[in-house]
Amino acid sequence: MGQTFEISGTSLSLVLYAFQLVAILLVLGFVVFPLDSSATVVLGLLFGVVALAVIFGVWRLATGRDGGRHLGTTEDITYDPFADPGQAAKDRWEKAVRRLPGRDDDRD
Repeated sequence: MGQTFEISGTSLSLVLYAFQLVAILLVLGFVVFPLDSSATVVLGLLFGVVALAVIFGVWRLATGRDGGRHLGTTEDITYDPFADPGQAAKDRWEKAVRRLPGRDDDRD
């Protein structure tokens, strides 16, 4: 009887990108234009580059070319499983189980 409403992480990030793009374009439209001084031209270029970066990010996410390299995954170069005490304890436990009698696996 209960109704559920689920939002996936991909669709939520697409909505976030869309809100960012709308906000950047609104700033670009109301603050930067008309281009009457050199400061507004530079500001327009800055916001234009940011808008292009957001559009590029949405395109990569929508086409699946994001690569899946996110913080905390094994593809992350800063990933250190031993920095997490739970992960280090799990690794020590697995090493102790492998050393139990009756096992012929001597890996460390």
